[in-house]
Amino acid sequence: MNHVINHSFSACWAVLRFLDLKRLVPLILVLAASLNAVGMAQSNSVYKILDIIVEGNVYADRATIIALSGLREGEEVVIDQANVLQNEKIQNAVSKLWGRKQFDRIAITVDKLTPLGIVLKIVVVEYPRLNEIVISGNDDISSEDIRLAIAKYRGDILRDYDGFQAAKRVRELYEEEGRPFTEVSYAIEATDTANYSRLVIDIEEGNDFFVQSIFFEGNNAFSDDELISALDEVNTKSWWQFWRSDKFDLEEYETGKKNLIAFYRRNGYLDATLVNDSVAYNNNHEAVQLHFTVTEGQQVYVRSIDFEGNVVYPNERLKQRLDFEEGDVFDEERFNLNLKGNENQTDVASLYLDNGYLMVDPQSDIRRIGNDSVDILIRIRENNQFTVRRVDIKGNTKTHDKVVRRELFVRPGDYFNRSAIIRSIRGLGVLNYFNPETLRPEINRVDNSRVDVAFNVEERSSDTFNASVGFAGSFGITGSIGVTLNNFSISEPLTGGAGQVFRFEWQFGGSNSLRTFTLGFTEPWVNDEPLTFGFNLFDSRQRSSFDIRRTGVSVNIGRRLSWPDDWFRLDYQLRYLRNDIRDDGTGTSTGLSTEISLRQSISRTNLDNILFPSEGSRFSFATQYAFGSLGIGSTDYFKNDITFEQYNPLMKIGGFNRLVLYLSSQWGYVVGFESDTTIPPTEIYRMGGNGLGGFAVTPLRGYQDEDIGPRNENGNIIGGRFMTRYVAELRFALSLSPMPIYLLGFAEAGNVWTGLSTSDPFDLKRSAGLGMRILLQPIGLLGFDYGFGFDPVGESGDRSGWQFHFQFGR
Repeated sequence: MNHVINHSFSACWAVLRFLDLKRLVPLILVLAASLNAVGMAQSNSVYKILDIIVEGNVYADRATIIALSGLREGEEVVIDQANVLQNEKIQNAVSKLWGRKQFDRIAITVDKLTPLGIVLKIVVVEYPRLNEIVISGNDDISSEDIRLAIAKYRGDILRDYDGFQAAKRVRELYEEEGRPFTEVSYAIEATDTANYSRLVIDIEEGNDFFVQSIFFEGNNAFSDDELISALDEVNTKSWWQFWRSDKFDLEEYETGKKNLIAFYRRNGYLDATLVNDSVAYNNNHEAVQLHFTVTEGQQVYVRSIDFEGNVVYPNERLKQRLDFEEGDVFDEERFNLNLKGNENQTDVASLYLDNGYLMVDPQSDIRRIGNDSVDILIRIRENNQFTVRRVDIKGNTKTHDKVVRRELFVRPGDYFNRSAIIRSIRGLGVLNYFNPETLRPEINRVDNSRVDVAFNVEERSSDTFNASVGFAGSFGITGSIGVTLNNFSISEPLTGGAGQVFRFEWQFGGSNSLRTFTLGFTEPWVNDEPLTFGFNLFDSRQRSSFDIRRTGVSVNIGRRLSWPDDWFRLDYQLRYLRNDIRDDGTGTSTGLSTEISLRQSISRTNLDNILFPSEGSRFSFATQYAFGSLGIGSTDYFKNDITFEQYNPLMKIGGFNRLVLYLSSQWGYVVGFESDTTIPPTEIYRMGGNGLGGFAVTPLRGYQDEDIGPRNENGNIIGGRFMTRYVAELRFALSLSPMPIYLLGFAEAGNVWTGLSTSDPFDLKRSAGLGMRILLQPIGLLGFDYGFGFDPVGESGDRSGWQFHFQFGR
């Protein structure tokens, strides 16, 4: 073919020599290019694909690789004289395989050439798979958190780019922790397992940085100290501020900037902006200097407030809920909360939501008037009033429906009431029959005027079986065996679910120093009314600083009140006792005596959970009168106890209160109307230890059991007539379900005196320490405390020091 082309070209050139070459140059160039293309076309060949061979694949099978390439048997491909594949199909096939990000190298070549067609070979080298991630040099961040940030798992494809990305994510993780100078390197190493490699992450954390100084520029309305407080978690620290952290954290720094602007807006500076901020690192001193530049603008006041669209409630009622007056500093955050939803449900929207207006939509139009005032117009779309069609209970596999319903404040036919639903959830939580993390209401619209309300519950066991051994200073080794069925049914004792309480307990101490039998039953709702009835039978023997045996029975009756609110209840207990005082060091007459007493208590409890209360309060005032002064029985005393407890949520995690401040105060006083000698020793106050050592023992951690109170001439505790105790605890819930666990730090103080005349509110025994509580079903609530008593007790004059306490039931 080439020979024919050369002869044709020679002939053409001979003819052109006799012609005008200058005029024909363009024609010559076109003709030459055409002839060259013809020659190249004639030098390539077209072949049909007979077969495709795959080599080098480990994980991807032959059929998958061929399918991904897009090549098919029977298709045609072009090769040149050197058997090199030329056409676009081959290039596309390579591109498609590269797109899988699975192969380190890819080649498509000619394996065999025959007159009938061609056999192609796809040669691949796969990336290794991840065998493990090895992390070294990390102290501040756990290996588990680093692996979560890398997000690569065994069997994943491992490329060099993946190692680069892993190192980048680890660096970002350290930056979030305030370690911007952390160096992270990576390496991919082969392992003994074929085609498996390990990813090695090496970390040099560098130094922790601390906030050395904070500077502000442009602030006139507030001092630097006020603005530093507004930053919240971004602080400097003096040597005496042991509770404060000055560690620099980038995430907290970003949050602090937002808090700073929010602080200005809460104080009416709506135009306040953060113009500039900078962080200056001093690597030698491991410190940072922070600098903020702000523009404050003018403080903004409320000039006027008006409402539009409200028919149900007058302006004054809505304005009262809004809690703003003309001339007030405009706090944007408080305004929005009081308009659409604050924690106390005292906002404008709650007023409607508690009266059936489920679709109420208050919208505010805030107009700036000059530089220092706003006019507020609130447009309210009240929409329809909704009633409750059905109230359903879901998930109660043990607890009877009526037990759940009697705790609900939502009834079919009532107007929709959000506060009633919240109150119902809290009531179900206090029952302790259900998992508090899954207690959720479900509200479904039926039409434009009705809704269905469903309460989803998840049963958990609230019954406890106690078989424990412990140590109490008064009695040595102690133990107990008992069972408390908190969701019992006397008609169906094997299945339960009626909400009744059955209790049996046997306590014992070393050398017969303590022996107690108790059997009790309580029906919390008599005839489906909030009326409580119960009884207790007991027989006890206690030998410590006194020796007494008590046998008796008590009958209890109580009722939940509706005034002042439905958190109040009134309880009475009528008790008959036969006391046998055999040895006493308290001044009480020995021998047999009878006691008939009446106890009355009024209490208010609005806790959100009975085991780990995180919000609410509990108050009780109890008086107990033994009728000896009236000639009924031979025991005479009048006893008063006041207890106040407050739970303040400090931090939420996952929508649940986890960090809680608990405060408690207790006072107790007992006196006889005719003679104190008939007050039984079990009604005299003693203090110290975990409170498990006997009757009328008030706990005070950091001291030994019954180690606080008046003593006789021999130095033995005789107890007192007046007692006070104060407690502050910071509690953090590690888990709420299925096994509630919380840690605590405590500080408490208290004392016992012979009477009111000898009491001194400043003469308190103080302590502090740490502890933990765990709910182990069916054992119950277990606690461990380690407290330090700061003050001396007894005649030695030595501090009480460190004491370990085992708690059960509280």
